[in-house]
Amino acid sequence: MSKSLTFYLIIFIISSLAFIADLILRYIEKIKSFDVQKKFFNLSSEGFEGVPVEKFLPENLTMLVLSVMAASAGGSLLDLAGLSWYISFPCAVVCGLIICFFVQHLGDNAVDIIKRNRLPKGEKAAGLIGCCVESVEAGGWGKVRFLYKNREFTVNSACTADSGIDAGQEVIAVYEQDGYYFVTKADEIYKGIDTNF
Repeated sequence: MSKSLTFYLIIFIISSLAFIADLILRYIEKIKSFDVQKKFFNLSSEGFEGVPVEKFLPENLTMLVLSVMAASAGGSLLDLAGLSWYISFPCAVVCGLIICFFVQHLGDNAVDIIKRNRLPKGEKAAGLIGCCVESVEAGGWGKVRFLYKNREFTVNSACTADSGIDAGQEVIAVYEQDGYYFVTKADEIYKGIDTNF
């Protein structure tokens, strides 16, 4: 057994144990993120000419452990295939980052579909608080971002406010119909409430 294969196997065993311990603690303690809400890497893709490099980097501790585990497994396979360590190591790192990307972006969506984590529909959507993504004229159409069950949803919307809604302004959903969320400015809703009772 070569030294590089031993290295990959040790890293794989350690990261596997860390991943299993993370899952067990999350299950026992009902912990969602171990207070690691902030992303490890907060890069702007402007310097990379529009390439979203940050989407391939692990967002939290679990994803970091998972990408190290995938990289070590990929490195072990490449080492067994006869590649030298200076070729297998960079390829293993790339393999880990690609697996991390797929788990973070495709895995989360698959879990949401299975759990049916979707925004409420119809009149149940009334009261959802969101943020206008782009400026919308009165009676016009646009996009609104809602935070619901710790997930962000960007949806099509229609403005029911008397005046337009500026980008970044807080909005409240009135109802949903055919995939469109009818929203109004949050301050217009609050103006209609009589506080002198």
